[in-house]
Amino acid sequence: MDDILDYLEELTHPSDWPPAYFELIKALGPLTDKVVEALSLEFLDQLDYAQSEVLNFHCQEAFSRGFRLGAQIILALAEPSAPGTRHRPWGRR
Repeated sequence: MDDILDYLEELTHPSDWPPAYFELIKALGPLTDKVVEALSLEFLDQLDYAQSEVLNFHCQEAFSRGFRLGAQIILALAEPSAPGTRHRPWGRR
């Protein structure tokens, strides 16, 4: 299941980032400069890597939850495929 979710997540990544994304990145510049001045570039690299791993985990988890929610919504709205199926159509609950 994880392989399928990884594949679908990759397919849905935006090919072009909106201007708002680049504004957010631009705002990081002065902050990263201060971190390098106070600590080091090596520390900033380690911090960026650790934060990106956490962000990647959150993104994958959010995508998986959204995908599962979408599937549950589709099943809830669908007519049963055969008598005795476990789900009921949305309008007949």
